[in-house]
Amino acid sequence: MRILLVEDERRLANVVKTGLEEEGFAVDVAYDGEEGQYLAESESYDLIILDIMIPKIDGLEVLKRLKADSSTKDIAVVILSNLGQDELIKQALQTGAKAYIVKSLYTPAQVVAEVRSILGV
Repeated sequence: MRILLVEDERRLANVVKTGLEEEGFAVDVAYDGEEGQYLAESESYDLIILDIMIPKIDGLEVLKRLKADSSTKDIAVVILSNLGQDELIKQALQTGAKAYIVKSLYTPAQVVAEVRSILGV
């Protein structure tokens, strides 16, 4: 299964990528929203892990664009963010995110477990 990780914090991106790859997932990383949207539209992914505070196009806007595009609307999206405000979480879930993970409350292993649960593997 292929996963796209859109995360500008390179150290965290590497930790999450490594954890997912150890579980057998193929992982591509984009470091800004523009690159993430481009990859999502040009490649085939089973799930996208998307930060909100990323350069060029913020994660919520990327999520809106993905859900509005017929070629990407069915890809499962998990928000992985330091922002934990209830209104933001509600907005992301209403826009179509399958889950919202607050970075400070989850270990990388728990992120992998959440991904496995959403993908049913």
